[in-house]
Amino acid sequence: MARKRRQDIDRAAVFEAILGDLGEAPVEASAGGIPLSSLRFNEGQPRKFFDPVALKDLAHSIREKGVLEPIIVRQVGEAYEVVAGERRARAAKLAGLAEVPAIVLDLDDREALEIAITENLQREDLNAVEETEAVLGLLEVTLGAGRTAVVELLQALYAEERGRTSTRKVDPRQRDAAQAVFRRIGRFGVSSFVSNRLPILEFPPELLDAVRTGQIEFTKAQAIARVSDVKAQRRLLADAITDDLSLSQIRRRITELRGGGSAAAVPEGEVSQETQRLVTGAKRLLNKRRLASLDGKRMQRVTELLEELQQLLADDSR
Repeated sequence: MARKRRQDIDRAAVFEAILGDLGEAPVEASAGGIPLSSLRFNEGQPRKFFDPVALKDLAHSIREKGVLEPIIVRQVGEAYEVVAGERRARAAKLAGLAEVPAIVLDLDDREALEIAITENLQREDLNAVEETEAVLGLLEVTLGAGRTAVVELLQALYAEERGRTSTRKVDPRQRDAAQAVFRRIGRFGVSSFVSNRLPILEFPPELLDAVRTGQIEFTKAQAIARVSDVKAQRRLLADAITDDLSLSQIRRRITELRGGGSAAAVPEGEVSQETQRLVTGAKRLLNKRRLASLDGKRMQRVTELLEELQQLLADDSR
């Protein structure tokens, strides 16, 4: 089986091929494929949870059409380690295939991790926990630094952007490298990542697991994380999952837990602060770039909600 040497590969082209941005891959997949029995999965890859239902759906598609996009592997001893495409490999095994088409690259540990993280970050179905860990992992690889040093750098850059004084002196080369990573990802800036994603690191294990396994949305977990009483937090998390509480319902529960009772009625003709906050947040999120990044299922759901809101407001104005 032919192996592509590192110096023979256009790195940018490989990334584009992995992400499906090119019509044809810049390197050829092996003609006969690789036996699934010879694959091993990388424990350091960002994706930790594979939705069983989605995996079965993909396996069904593979039975009908085969694996349309080769996975990326590297040889480690007698085995082949999956660098990108673990979900496809798992689904192929579930579909009963004996082998899977693959591109074999000659990669060291750092290069393999960078490709794995970058490939996952370009997917739309990473949950917030996996996405946060992937961004931090990519920064660690790029900067050659540990998690603590990366977090401290991000916090220093965040302070700089807000004109605040930081106790940490930032190396200009590290600043440029970190900002280049965020430009490449395209979903966050330093400030938004520090504000909205770094707090995930402080989530209790139960909340992290609930988000990682798709039991609860990240925004709901964020709200629940603000409940300081551990027992109350766990009860609210259980109720949110069991009863599929909306974010508004969770916030009302939190208000009641803090002794605020039920939310006071808003006089007719006035708009509550909560409603104003939600409208402001929606305006910020409803931009062309953000909408274009959604997958088909989420775009359809957004469209349905907007149509429902439009109808509700139209009915109320009559």
